[in-house]
Amino acid sequence: MRAAAPKRRPPPRKAEISVVAVDFTDLRLSLWDDPDQRDELHSWVRACLAERGERLLADPPRVRVRPWSTTARFSSTAGPVWFKASAPGGEFEAALHGALYTWVPGSVLTPLGMDVKRGWSLLPGAGVPLREQMASIDDFAVWEAILGAYSETQRVLAGRVRDLLALDVPDLRPAALGRLLDGFLADPGVTAALGDGADLLLRHRSAFDAECKALDDSGLPPSLDHSDLHVGNVFVLDGRYRFADWGDAVVGHPFFSLLVPLRIAVRELNADTRTRQRLRDAYLEPWTESHPASALRAEVPRATRLAALSRSLAWSRAFCELRSAVAGDQHREIAALLRGMISDITAAEDGPDADAGTR
Repeated sequence: MRAAAPKRRPPPRKAEISVVAVDFTDLRLSLWDDPDQRDELHSWVRACLAERGERLLADPPRVRVRPWSTTARFSSTAGPVWFKASAPGGEFEAALHGALYTWVPGSVLTPLGMDVKRGWSLLPGAGVPLREQMASIDDFAVWEAILGAYSETQRVLAGRVRDLLALDVPDLRPAALGRLLDGFLADPGVTAALGDGADLLLRHRSAFDAECKALDDSGLPPSLDHSDLHVGNVFVLDGRYRFADWGDAVVGHPFFSLLVPLRIAVRELNADTRTRQRLRDAYLEPWTESHPASALRAEVPRATRLAALSRSLAWSRAFCELRSAVAGDQHREIAALLRGMISDITAAEDGPDADAGTR
């Protein structure tokens, strides 16, 4: 699908979407602070560029540290390039990006270098994310186009599930969700943050299990769930949308991917019911080639309820040396997601909601 041209905004205005609830600006990481590790990293970046006849410039890198990953913008003769290292549990991202470039090259950026063992990747600068090109962040026509293009990519990747799992992309197919929930409920930090919510999850475990089974029986194939799909993770290059930042990805029900964009539409962009339904239907349209639209719409509420576990897994990752500093914030985020999930499940037991899954 060709990218819809966003309306250009006049500088210097900047539109922002906050999809991270905690500010981690004070975190430090030995990868940058330890001279030996830093030199090793720089040598790797230089070697990747040298293979392409390029070199680093003298400008120091601009570094950002998050609990789950660290990135750095380097200046080079090829223009800006981006280094990324993922925390334990997310190291698969480098291998995944390389595989996606082989399978769906028009949907991702061209990798400049990958170290699969260390979870390092080097990517070209692709300009600014789509959100910074939009005249208004609530330009829903652009959101619809993104969702349709992403959905088409997912349909292609549905035939690559074994390959994705072989890359150590986490398995969150419906049959695996119960084990993940059990793991969170066995974590004292999560249960403390849950409070009474832990008992609620246990009391309604049979309803949760029924949701998982129904999703497993839906007839839709599992695929790759980006798990953090929004306009800050999308670039436009050569007239196509390029999806970036795959570190939260899982193999799961494809509709898990709707959770983040629909929540942004509601909580940050104040989208009305009709707009949310348009976004949902834009995403579903490619799947209507093989499934009735009505059946697809019926699956969205259940999938977006259970997608809270995919987001919880993403929040659980952290570099070992940072874990103690961020554990409390992570536990609270996971608890909020799990409470919301079980609340939605119990509400669904009281009767279907035609607008469910678009809120």
